[in-house]
Amino acid sequence: MEHQAIRNLSTEQRLTAVQQRNDHLLYSYTIHGTPVARQQGLKGEIYLYEAGHIVGYIVDKLHNKRAFIFATCSGTGTHKVPGVFPEVRLLIETRSKGKTRRLVQYIEYARKNKIVLDNLPEDFFVRLNTLLEERKNSSRDFRNLLQRWAS
Repeated sequence: MEHQAIRNLSTEQRLTAVQQRNDHLLYSYTIHGTPVARQQGLKGEIYLYEAGHIVGYIVDKLHNKRAFIFATCSGTGTHKVPGVFPEVRLLIETRSKGKTRRLVQYIEYARKNKIVLDNLPEDFFVRLNTLLEERKNSSRDFRNLLQRWAS
């Protein structure tokens, strides 16, 4: 991961850098979040995010797809996420194609219904992670969860 994009920033300006890649070994991209800036790096574009925002990020390495939902931090984060610098507060991580696909569908549903994920408490993401881990769940379960926490 290229850290040059944020090395010279003071701690008050600390941004989170998220590497976007598209090559034969690794494909990574964001599925949620609005960067404040973009910079070209040696391995692809780097998106920069301010502290206090929710970012969705997919990493597909040799067809092993993982998703990460994390909160950017102004201070020290708690988790290292591949392709992300500095550490962040990890809220959700999926490790299978099926769970990743469901998570992407849930985020698209929230976006279509104009629900701002930045406004949801961390407890929502804990419950969403539990919902993703269940073998049988429906989009209705997600809609009910979202309705409870977003209203």
